[in-house]
Amino acid sequence: MHESPRLNVFFERVYAKEEVYNDEPGYDEFAKALKHAKDLCTEYNEPRIRSEKELREILGRILLTTVDEATVVNPPFRCDLGFNITLGKGVMINCNCFFLDSNRITVGDHVMIGPNVVIVTPNHSRSSEGRRRVGTISEPVVIEDDVWIGAGAIILPGVTVGEGSIVGAGSVVTKDVPPGVTVAGNPAKIIGSGWQC
Repeated sequence: MHESPRLNVFFERVYAKEEVYNDEPGYDEFAKALKHAKDLCTEYNEPRIRSEKELREILGRILLTTVDEATVVNPPFRCDLGFNITLGKGVMINCNCFFLDSNRITVGDHVMIGPNVVIVTPNHSRSSEGRRRVGTISEPVVIEDDVWIGAGAIILPGVTVGEGSIVGAGSVVTKDVPPGVTVAGNPAKIIGSGWQC
């Protein structure tokens, strides 16, 4: 199994939510990890019939951990690094999801994620000069237990979706969602309690 990169200064700065650039020391190890995850995702997404056990084994190599037997991630699935993603027990992720995990993405137990959902931890520099150097600031995302995220939703950097909440299909979640509510829209707003739509 591939090992996660040593926590060099570049990664430490990413996790500290500092702005980092592609031309600074330590980025080369980050770039290698990106390529490694891309190659494994390509293997995971190959259009041939695989058993759940085979898929779970490849997913374990992507995430660098053992995946719960009740957790299902339907291909195609893409991520940036893989080892920054933690999946709880009984998670169901539908097809064509993309997790941009420059920083950590934590998914709790019994979470359901619809198709075409994007979870984003990186955000680019506010300055044009910083963007020329691909300046990036990454913030972790947390999806707590028993959340349902509808098809095509986008969860933006730094967001926590509270336990038992529902994110409506196509929503863009720009700020924290309290536990036990339903949010929808762009930007997502509370429209009811967790069981109402």
